[in-house]
Amino acid sequence: MTEINRKIPQVGLRFKDPDEGWLFWVAYGGCTGFDVRKRCTNVSKMDGKVTSCIYVCSNEGHRPKKLTDHVPKFFRAETRTNCKARMVITLDRGAGNYEVTNVVLEHNHPLHLPETFHLMKSQRKIS
Repeated sequence: MTEINRKIPQVGLRFKDPDEGWLFWVAYGGCTGFDVRKRCTNVSKMDGKVTSCIYVCSNEGHRPKKLTDHVPKFFRAETRTNCKARMVITLDRGAGNYEVTNVVLEHNHPLHLPETFHLMKSQRKIS
């Protein structure tokens, strides 16, 4: 395991860019047993820099309801459980890097077993 993989997300942790923060969140999710996704990324209209990002557990929120009247041929299982696990990073313009400003690490669903970590979407790699 590399040095960055051993850390636990906490407020005050710093990254040089949002991609480094994302790789950290993916590695943490892979070691802990949950799949991850990006919730949103805010970009400044003045200079085009990313000002903040929210990285979440893939079970965060609920699937949007379809507004169509047609009945689907089959129903997909609901996979989202409104999990609150997240990491928020924001740009510190003075220091020129990104700082973790909010972290929630509690999940409301069972985590993956170590033998199934490689099956999570965010952990799949093509070699």
